[in-house]
Amino acid sequence: MANINEQLDILLDNYFVVTKEYIEAVYIFNRDGLLLQKKTPPEEERNIEEIYGAIAGIVETTLKRITKEYAGSYGIGTFDVEDYRLIFLEAGTEAILLSVFRYDVEMNNVLPYSFLIAEKISKILEGETQNISLNVPNLQLGPELSLSAKKIKDLKVNEDQIRNELKKKRNLRFKLIVLGDPSVGKTTLINRFVTNQFYSEYKPTLGISITNQEYYIQGFEDKILNFMIWDLAGQKFFQRVRKAYYRGANAAFIAYDITNRKTFESVSNWIKDIRAVLPDIPIILLGNKIDLNESRVVSTNEGSVLGSILRCSFLESSAKSGENVRDAFNMIGIELFFKQASK
Repeated sequence: MANINEQLDILLDNYFVVTKEYIEAVYIFNRDGLLLQKKTPPEEERNIEEIYGAIAGIVETTLKRITKEYAGSYGIGTFDVEDYRLIFLEAGTEAILLSVFRYDVEMNNVLPYSFLIAEKISKILEGETQNISLNVPNLQLGPELSLSAKKIKDLKVNEDQIRNELKKKRNLRFKLIVLGDPSVGKTTLINRFVTNQFYSEYKPTLGISITNQEYYIQGFEDKILNFMIWDLAGQKFFQRVRKAYYRGANAAFIAYDITNRKTFESVSNWIKDIRAVLPDIPIILLGNKIDLNESRVVSTNEGSVLGSILRCSFLESSAKSGENVRDAFNMIGIELFFKQASK
């Protein structure tokens, strides 16, 4: 098994892969300001010394400001400086993640990734690596599933008021619904998220199945998010009453099987069905069973294009291997938390 430094190095490499259009450098510091890990683009793409020379002074100044203004509990924040935008996030009790992006970055394209990386760093440093993946999903964000710099800044400006309000309700409950044709893997996706187990025997869901899972956002461990995950049957006989179970949902997953084109062609109908009841909730289009890539009949690009047309977020996953499953649910948790906090 790779040691801590090797794990952090792999994780940051993957962070660069999914944010390569925007990122300049990333640093991990401990609470005393000691550098634990750093990463810049590959040497063949940029001159490393040039990057460090331009950024080192900015990072040092920013770190001093962070440790002075946010002593004890660092939380989250953003800084805009000449040519760069910086995001810092608390990464558990041990570290601070500081990401340096080009100034023209759209923050909603990178903030969800920064939260995921901070959470993974926290688990690595605390030795909780059993259920952690060093992979970073290439998530295509839809308009409803995005974080803006304004949301982050508003949260920080009004942090005392928000925390006082949230103290009144420590548990925040959200209803998630999982939809799609029969046999696309809806139930196994939920099982993988909740138990981190894969069950190969197929048992169709008859009606509905409700599962509860607790989750928290990195940096806000005192606020528990309770996910009520509704697994709704995909069979036609359930169609007439299905919409009654949509009501009150905060987000929806529409799953299809990448080895079965018919399930992909049904996606538009599922989207139409749910938006007739809930027009504004975040929807994640999930291409499942990428562990069967040799049998793939729906390309990643097709899923990406359809997600853009339907204004959905898009991600591919494998309930069998667990790839991207927990991260998909985590992305939803991040967005729902900030929506609740901003109220």
